[in-house]
Amino acid sequence: MKYFGFIFLFLCVCVSTHAQQDTITMDIAVSTDKTLPIGVVNFELDDSNWSKLEEPPHKTLTRDFNLSGRFSAIELEQYNLLTLSRAQARHYVTGTLTMSEGQAKLECKLHATTSREMVKGFIYTSSVEHVRTSLHKCTDNVVHHLWGVQGFASTQMAWVSRINGKKQIVIGDYDGFRRKQVTTHNSINFFPAWSPDNSKIYFTSLRNGKPQIFERSLAGNTDRQLFPQIDQSFNPSANPKDGTLLFSIMGPSGADIWFGNPQTGNAHRLIYTTSLEVSPAWSPQGTAFLFTSDRGGQPQIYMALRDGSDIQRVSFFGRYNESAVWSPDGERIAYCSMDGGKLNIYTSGIDGNDVQKLTFEGNNESPTWSPDGMSIAFSSDRSGSPQIYIMRRDGSGATRITHTGENSSPVWSNLINKGVP
Repeated sequence: MKYFGFIFLFLCVCVSTHAQQDTITMDIAVSTDKTLPIGVVNFELDDSNWSKLEEPPHKTLTRDFNLSGRFSAIELEQYNLLTLSRAQARHYVTGTLTMSEGQAKLECKLHATTSREMVKGFIYTSSVEHVRTSLHKCTDNVVHHLWGVQGFASTQMAWVSRINGKKQIVIGDYDGFRRKQVTTHNSINFFPAWSPDNSKIYFTSLRNGKPQIFERSLAGNTDRQLFPQIDQSFNPSANPKDGTLLFSIMGPSGADIWFGNPQTGNAHRLIYTTSLEVSPAWSPQGTAFLFTSDRGGQPQIYMALRDGSDIQRVSFFGRYNESAVWSPDGERIAYCSMDGGKLNIYTSGIDGNDVQKLTFEGNNESPTWSPDGMSIAFSSDRSGSPQIYIMRRDGSGATRITHTGENSSPVWSNLINKGVP
């Protein structure tokens, strides 16, 4: 399996291509979440040199709105009441971009469609290189004004990218733009995880010939090995409340879930079995976690309390389920399931009911929720090579956000700013 790689190759033996009788009902995902139509009129740019912009401002806003899971954007060269009315768009956005003394001034205006009156205006000043940051802030402000919640356009994504033949950790804007390479060691680096404040990336590296967990502060350029007293550790997950880590270690009898403090270096085992226990993922409140185990003979998803007690099976539909992650509201999980010889993304309630299949093309892996739970990013080889996509939480609107090389294992950053950006 691509996600498990060399460590979990033996899990392939557990997969059966024959259908299994299950009592859990499954729904095929269709678009059920209502989105709000919104117009995006081409921005006016002055005669300055804007060649450093990756794309016209209205293209960035349109993508932000569509990926938000809350809007359906209507692109317009100029205001058109008939087009906006037919689309039932009650609002539209216009803007201008001007240059003064080397600083870019971005003005975004939210208008009421019928009256054309400005509902809200936003002004941002930055370098040309950071105009995209200002546009993401504009999107988040519009989301906050019309929905009353914090948007995620200003968040980031970490993922694994093959660079010069080696897997490296990279970060970028949530939509795939402005990519920055984090790891540079000439080895395999994978399983990225964000610290709660987004200041650090935890990851697994084979630089010493075996899987070990490292920490990289994004303000620096050096890596720190965590838990060196443990021989083989991998797949870290950071508690969103206190920053402690869950991870797996390889032992003589399989893999176990461990708990560790990256500050003190102390670590201890949580689950004692002879089975394979991998892919830990904290709950939003840090009081419980999900993990994958083959204790029943085949990989399934289980849940345990913070101390490893009260273990309960969560997945029941299908014979191969793994890599589960909790939605931000704690009500649902997203995970990978094998069906018809392919891996696909599913969601279900935390009790295993209300199973919904979200993907149908190629192999689809590594789901990660947007900070508001409206969207899900994942990797897929549907285009031939593994790339990162974002879809709405109901599986609709899948959009590819990486376009070169091979990219996998996306992890969304945390939402730090709870107010208006």
